[in-house]
Amino acid sequence: MRKVLNTIARALGALCGAALAAVWAFALWVPAAGLNIVGVSVIVALMLCAFGLFAAIASLRGHAAVVVLLFLASFFPIGTLGFALTREHWFHWVAWLDLGLLFAAVPMWLTRAATAPAAVEG
Repeated sequence: MRKVLNTIARALGALCGAALAAVWAFALWVPAAGLNIVGVSVIVALMLCAFGLFAAIASLRGHAAVVVLLFLASFFPIGTLGFALTREHWFHWVAWLDLGLLFAAVPMWLTRAATAPAAVEG
């Protein structure tokens, strides 16, 4: 049961991370869609796109601590703004995808496999 829950959490984290990377890439490369990003925001959007990609990779590998760190790095600049805005703004969906990273990391952490103690050479 723990293995199934861990696999589901990894899949959720990978899905949310990939979706975040896709949303930020779309916002950067399709300016006609109305998701205007200019100036310094372009660098921030590139960074958040990379965070989404890294979160997807970390989720597939089961690194819950990395997923939590990437959640923190991406949620507070954007997620808190997304919840402050109306539901019609696209930041709202980014905030929910960021929370998906947290919802994936917690079961990943709780169901991680116990590691064997390291052997002492001597």
